[in-house]
Amino acid sequence: MSVRRSELALAEGAISVYRWEQVEDGAEVAVRGVLQLVHGSCEHALRYDRFARYMAEQGWIVYASDLRGHGHSTPQEDLGYFGDTGGWESMVDELHEVRAFIGKQHPELKIVLFGHSMGSFLARHYAIVHGSGLSGLILSGTAHYVRSSLRLGKLLAEREIRSKGIRHRSAVLYNLTYRSFNKRFKPNRTAQDWLSRDEAEVDRFLQDERCGFVFTSGGFRDMFEGLLFITDKKHIALTPKELPVLFISGKDDPVGSFGKTVRQAYGLYRAVGMTNVRLKLYEGMRHELLNEVGKEEVYLDIAEWLISSVK
Repeated sequence: MSVRRSELALAEGAISVYRWEQVEDGAEVAVRGVLQLVHGSCEHALRYDRFARYMAEQGWIVYASDLRGHGHSTPQEDLGYFGDTGGWESMVDELHEVRAFIGKQHPELKIVLFGHSMGSFLARHYAIVHGSGLSGLILSGTAHYVRSSLRLGKLLAEREIRSKGIRHRSAVLYNLTYRSFNKRFKPNRTAQDWLSRDEAEVDRFLQDERCGFVFTSGGFRDMFEGLLFITDKKHIALTPKELPVLFISGKDDPVGSFGKTVRQAYGLYRAVGMTNVRLKLYEGMRHELLNEVGKEEVYLDIAEWLISSVK
């Protein structure tokens, strides 16, 4: 028995999509359902190859697409740029296009959406507007941010756009956001120590030319707009109340304020009346749970939650 990965192209090549599936003697085998992965910012879908292979071995067909402004379907100069207007909504729309493609390929199978980091923010937005088509939602490395801070971030991004252009790579906004994540882990071996305790994984990230880029001013603006949408309690309340949701994060993840803002996000989902929401924080783990020391526990927890919660 083995796992096969294939590459697809949707929207005339605008979206690179990868599929992992279990095969036996060259034929497809019975599966539990489909897991659609949404990667984080400043990375790409193929970084999830190991996890996708594991899930395929557990009986899931796995799909992952490179987000707009990310990955191998985007020219190097356009990394971190999502469009002049509506970039965040365009990413959500493209996830829906992938979801529609999956539905046509596997009309009988349930679909679970897995989002990591910025991918978790996009997944939360997707569940608000298209949640009725999902059978489960997994949110890795997510957070809830103070809306006044998000508004300020958006204003700063718009100022950068006016003064330096929408494609300018904003060191100012980068220093206020991503660079601050490494403070907890001084003395720093690298600028990305906050990602994982596994030094080999951090080095692989640093050596990948499609990882670690700085967002454009327009990209930062789009992300702040998306975060303002998903942190609005009226919007959260539009997520289907019966949708099973799993929050997972490292207790040493600075994106989630070391568990604090992950708990806040979890609490908001419970507060709007969602009935099947679970949270687990992993001791000692940093941002990339799937690439952490002890990742095997995380993989197993996800597989068991899927079996127990997704019907």
